Amino acid sequence: MWQDIVQRLNTFLYVKPKQENLAPSKEEIINLRKKVSDTLFDVLSGNITVLEAVSKFPKNTVDESVNVCFHILVHLEADEDIRAKDALYREEQDDFILYIAELLQKGESIPINIINEYNVFYKEILVYPEINKKTVIARLKKFINI
Repeated sequence: MWQDIVQRLNTFLYVKPKQENLAPSKEEIINLRKKVSDTLFDVLSGNITVLEAVSKFPKNTVDESVNVCFHILVHLEADEDIRAKDALYREEQDDFILYIAELLQKGESIPINIINEYNVFYKEILVYPEINKKTVIARLKKFINI
């Protein structure tokens, strides 16, 4: 009985499941970019707050353009006090976000220099993964150094 339990546990922890092709299609990437673009437009127009946008941001995305938009929103929230004091800074930041939103609305990617600029400051993706069996196991393995 114990051997069966140990065997199942070893299989569960140490045997990697077959990787499915989870790469999103071009159409899915474009739709995701448009959704993020709509979020950026909503933030700029004041329909939603930055915190609402961050909390509803798509999770587990592989598109760097989308990940950068999360960083842009975090940066926007962090600069709220500067934006309140400096109208020119606020206007330039809004213009930049508008430019990014327009690119994504067309389904285009953000220029690589902008992506690289944000990746310098944010080494890891800040978007938390969805909580499911796979992510819980990965976190447990990391916690116990497996």
